[in-house]
Amino acid sequence: MADGTRAARREQAVEALLDATLESLATEGFAATTTRGVAQRAGVSQGLQQHYFPTKAALIDGAINRLATRLLDEASRPVEGATERRRAEMLLRRVWDSYRSPALAVVAELLVLARTHPDTAEKTATTLVAVTDRLVAVAERAMPSCAARPGFRDALLLALSAIRDTTTVARIAGTEPALPSLEAVTTAFLGAVGEP
Repeated sequence: MADGTRAARREQAVEALLDATLESLATEGFAATTTRGVAQRAGVSQGLQQHYFPTKAALIDGAINRLATRLLDEASRPVEGATERRRAEMLLRRVWDSYRSPALAVVAELLVLARTHPDTAEKTATTLVAVTDRLVAVAERAMPSCAARPGFRDALLLALSAIRDTTTVARIAGTEPALPSLEAVTTAFLGAVGEP
């Protein structure tokens, strides 16, 4: 077998295992995620899974890194729109849609897990800070006149926190009356930074 083919198969197996880990965390939660279940979900043998990720902790670590890469890529995309207001609306909509996606249920699971697992806490904190910093930078480029005003970063962080909390709690049926809409979050953000 050529080295290139072997490397491609290795990459496919690793990607399948990491995707399966993220899916399991999102649908089953941390406690019910097992290495055997991940291997089955990925369509690989447990021996192959153990070769690349010998422990559940190694799988979770790899999955966090994969999720971080996806989140950073998504957060880095520039926002285009005719006006600063439109760009603000588009950025907050993008974050809202991203956090509502099934794959991002993993974020909620990691936040809970981080309370009692120091390694997960460190990786989760690093990821959240990096993604937030990237979103702030994109927002500053998209809304330069608003970004120049005092309190811009804090207003954006409040909006991002509201979106993260709302989309996390909204996964529980019946909580909608206790949660703000995206429009309310956007209006509050634009009111705080001054209408562009």
